[in-house]
Amino acid sequence: MLLRLFGAALICISAAVYPLIGAIAINSYFSVTEKAIYSSLAYGLSWLILLLGVFLAGPELVAKLKSIYENLKNKVFRRN
Repeated sequence: MLLRLFGAALICISAAVYPLIGAIAINSYFSVTEKAIYSSLAYGLSWLILLLGVFLAGPELVAKLKSIYENLKNKVFRRN
């Protein structure tokens, strides 16, 4: 159970890396090459964290998170 919770936390943390990519892009201290390298590394890190989280969370928890997302999306974007 603890591994599943840790996996779910990793899934959420993987999305938190994307603001870092934006911060790298607007940073004036880096050259264009450095921005490309650091952004690519952050993007790859995000995917590694996501895949590790999915592996640890297991298919049941991932399916549950997906159903919660679908229900939330249907409530927010309800068509009249």
